[in-house]
Amino acid sequence: MTVKQATFTLERVYPVSPERVFAAWADPAAKAGWFTVVGGGHSLDFRVGGQEVTTGPSDDGKRMAFEARYEDIAENERIVYAGTLSANDVLATVSVTTILFEAEAGGTRLTLIEQGTFLDGHEEPSWREQGTGDWLDKLGKTLSQ
Repeated sequence: MTVKQATFTLERVYPVSPERVFAAWADPAAKAGWFTVVGGGHSLDFRVGGQEVTTGPSDDGKRMAFEARYEDIAENERIVYAGTLSANDVLATVSVTTILFEAEAGGTRLTLIEQGTFLDGHEEPSWREQGTGDWLDKLGKTLSQ
């Protein structure tokens, strides 16, 4: 039994307003467009105390499930949620994520800070950081359309 603790910070600058970037997180249909995987499911109740559940297959065929509870939402400024990630019904990660939206010349600076507990080698911090970066890039492509 092993436990790893890790924190990472990712930043992206998007050429749209903070309101538009925030809306891409808050609107269930918009978020499903960039956050989900082919063959997966998604539900989003975007409010303090609300839940988000995302399911789908991983690249190696495991059944993945991400479940989050929204702890704090400051419209167009901040989102904080606590989440778990499981693979084949085995808990892999417990984390707290903070997303900050700051107006910047011609757009928005998004800063994502994730503090995670990674259990028994089911997920590595580097895998989570890479995957999170990939979906932030996908969000950027969506916002550019």
